[in-house]
Amino acid sequence: TLVSPLSIINSENLDFGRIIPSTVAATVTISPTNVRTATNGAVLVGNDYQAARFGGLGTQNQRVRIQITTATITLNGPGPSMTVSNFLIGTDATLDQLGQSSNYRIQPADGIFWFTVGGTLNVGANQPGGVYSGTFTVTADYQ
Repeated sequence: TLVSPLSIINSENLDFGRIIPSTVAATVTISPTNVRTATNGAVLVGNDYQAARFGGLGTQNQRVRIQITTATITLNGPGPSMTVSNFLIGTDATLDQLGQSSNYRIQPADGIFWFTVGGTLNVGANQPGGVYSGTFTVTADYQ
């Protein structure tokens, strides 16, 4: 993949992995640092989960505002839809967060930076098995 200046690309999708639902509504969370947790009796199976990962290209010391433009998304599949919310952005040494905001400064001399996105999946009680999917939008406003 060739990355154009002042753009971002998705290199890995957010994947909550395999889950055995509970008899009550539960949540499964993937942190930006790729830690998976569950509540209310949902059982996490295997290691096939991951936070989303994005890469971008700007210039060193340039500021970029990274936002997830959808607060909640819907995952559709063979059973009732599930929602994903509470998206969190995580950064590594390639971005320096400016305060508590969604503004960052690009660190590397080559302008290449990476960030991850985690979120919380709301699993229904006795959610039917199958593959569920949905999309969310991430924007980068270079300043």
